[in-house]
Amino acid sequence: MSMDLAVLQAVARELDEELRGGFINKIYQPLPRDIVLAVRLSGGGGRKLVLSADPRLGRIHLTTLRIPNPPRPPRLCAFLRAHVQGGRICEIRAAPTDRVVRISTVRGQSPTRSEHDIVLELLGRDSNILVVDRSSNLIVECLHRIPWKETGSRAVMPGIEYSSPPGRPDPTLISRVQDRESAPAPGITRDPQGRKRLTDRAVAGRDMIFSSMNEAADSLYGEKVEKLLLEAARREAASPLKARIRSLDRRLEKIEADERRLEVFAAYEHEGELLKGNLHRMKKGIDRIEVEDWSTGRPLSIALDPRLSPVENMEHMFRKAAKARRGRSRVKQRLEETKEEKRALEELLYFVERAVDHEELEDIAALAGPRKNETGRHRESRPKEAGPAPEPFYTFRSPSGKSVLVGKSARGNDFLLRKKASKEDLWLHVNNLPGAHVLLRTDGREESPEDIAYCARLAVEHSKARGKGKTDVIVARVKDLERPKGALPGQVRVKHYRTIVAEASEG
Repeated sequence: MSMDLAVLQAVARELDEELRGGFINKIYQPLPRDIVLAVRLSGGGGRKLVLSADPRLGRIHLTTLRIPNPPRPPRLCAFLRAHVQGGRICEIRAAPTDRVVRISTVRGQSPTRSEHDIVLELLGRDSNILVVDRSSNLIVECLHRIPWKETGSRAVMPGIEYSSPPGRPDPTLISRVQDRESAPAPGITRDPQGRKRLTDRAVAGRDMIFSSMNEAADSLYGEKVEKLLLEAARREAASPLKARIRSLDRRLEKIEADERRLEVFAAYEHEGELLKGNLHRMKKGIDRIEVEDWSTGRPLSIALDPRLSPVENMEHMFRKAAKARRGRSRVKQRLEETKEEKRALEELLYFVERAVDHEELEDIAALAGPRKNETGRHRESRPKEAGPAPEPFYTFRSPSGKSVLVGKSARGNDFLLRKKASKEDLWLHVNNLPGAHVLLRTDGREESPEDIAYCARLAVEHSKARGKGKTDVIVARVKDLERPKGALPGQVRVKHYRTIVAEASEG
């Protein structure tokens, strides 16, 4: 669905008319093959220009999409920011016989003046975006570096003189470009198979007609690009969460190894008691003693330190046992804290995977980052916007008419506990799986078994257990929940609870 030659030429003409003389304020790369130029027009206002070397969605056009700016610029984007951003667009023109568009820019004044061309080549699998020094015609950077090959294909590398791609135009498209109607109608047409394509000759009553080819392109590509951008943003948000979960997995392995080692040390308590009953048989200098283990009735060999006296050996055993007891308590605490943090991160990852827009992903990224400011309060993810914000939870009614609140996101889960929950309300959550908090507001009245079963089904349906059959659901009073110090939003520790089984939704 890349642009054909006739459409590309129409788009380039419109871009040249609208953007010539504009200043490139910002450059970013939201997708691996897409570059976005934010242009401030000479007459005021701004536009966003997308250049894409995607083999299937190769295109150039103005867009009204909200396009996020990734935190780390890739190589080409970083180069463009350093050498092109802040420059002025002199001309935008398309090649007469191939799908190549050149954007000529100039930045600065003599003697530091630089002139670069951004070249978009829509060549299917070999599509590329290049930056060419106009004075020397040398490639200074490119999206895809293509070295020389024995087959003799064109090399595309920094330092190589730029040459146009090998000619392979479609004669039909050239004839369309050369034999244009004086007033073509930009639009989107649909073939018998239902596939949509851009056309510079839309037919009223049959095709979708737009005021400009750029507007038609933005309409055609918009929905698909929004999905690609959201998926890229999901990967960006999920990557640090997955890395932290892997780190916690490694920490759990080490803690569990410490726990096993301390279990061995705990046996020293029993051995110390056995030595205590056999002090009369011991003497300094021996390295081992055979005693009867009264717990099993069998003989047991105990290693001794020959440098110590019998009493010192016994006390040494008791000291190691006491150290093991203290260590086991600390290891148990570390194990539980690490598991709680891992569950909270897995819950954030779950909400990343089901996020429906960039705002949700930005919110989760803020939650997963530094969590407290100097006052100890949670940071706001972004400034509050004017107007009422949508509630971060769903509202349902139980069979007896009680209000049931279900968190929409990690922040929604946290909001329910901090702002909506009362001590006697019931809290439900699937056991050991990420999902939404469910709050049954009791208003001081006793809840019925039907109410609890209804809320348990909601907990399953709004969790990773959805569609997986019968699932354990934790039921607890809000007063039995505890927020660990420095916890992630929505992270809780449950002191007292019971578990019921709920049937997961098939949907």
